Amino acid sequence: MTYREKFFELKKLDNQYINQTSIKSLLIDNGGFVDFFDLLKHFDEEIKDENKLNKQIDRLTSGEPLQYILGYAYFVNSNYKVNPDVLIPRQETEQLAVSTMTKIVRLFGKDPKIKIVDIGTGSGILGIYLKEYFKNCTVICTDISLKALEIARSNAKDHNVQIDFRNGDMLEPISNESNISVIVSNPPYIRSKETVSSQTLEYEPYLALFANPAIKFYKEILTSIDEQLLHDKKFLIAFEIGEDMEEELTNLLEEKYAGLLYSFDKDMYGKTRFLYIINNKDLTDALN
Repeated sequence: MTYREKFFELKKLDNQYINQTSIKSLLIDNGGFVDFFDLLKHFDEEIKDENKLNKQIDRLTSGEPLQYILGYAYFVNSNYKVNPDVLIPRQETEQLAVSTMTKIVRLFGKDPKIKIVDIGTGSGILGIYLKEYFKNCTVICTDISLKALEIARSNAKDHNVQIDFRNGDMLEPISNESNISVIVSNPPYIRSKETVSSQTLEYEPYLALFANPAIKFYKEILTSIDEQLLHDKKFLIAFEIGEDMEEELTNLLEEKYAGLLYSFDKDMYGKTRFLYIINNKDLTDALN
């Protein structure tokens, strides 16, 4: 069977997980093509490994996420390995990565020699992205899951960056660190199983999704940071948050961190999804 024949055969399937994007991705991966245009050049060639492709289609139609089937996910401008030990990166996290990069430039310059910590790194995407952009910075990535750190280390190797990976819960692995300038994190924040898809519940790691209460890990991070770091130097904290958490996090900040400057930003869908905190009111422009 040719790629053309398989393409139109799959388009006829009545399955919620089969769509044009997933079909293209599977065929491109099967043939080792660069992109869809490269696939089109070879559209009338025989499928290289039809048995493998059919197994992948069976997994897809049963509900397994495409990214886990392929073994990688696209993030900002590159592919990263993923498996069921780590979350599949979302567009919101891409926005967090790019926005954090922009704010670092405004605060510290184009390629500062600063220390960045990515808490709950998962597949390592945030830390790796920032290290690729800021060559002179030191990046520490932490995660409680050893299996997640295996994937993160593999991604760092693939992207040819040197990162200090550490195993432990939240800030525990950096308890003896000093001179940290940036903390970035997308911690678990989902309150209820009812708010996520059945596909996410079945395949993605529970530990990386849910928190009770929702602000649990944000509170833990913020209350564990040495106050001297927050008040005596330039400092940026960048969080991805749940869309309904602004009031709770505002109350926490006003109660414990009055005087710090913070802003809540919206994602591409108009939902409040990010929290940025700096420790110097003279740096207001960095939050814009």
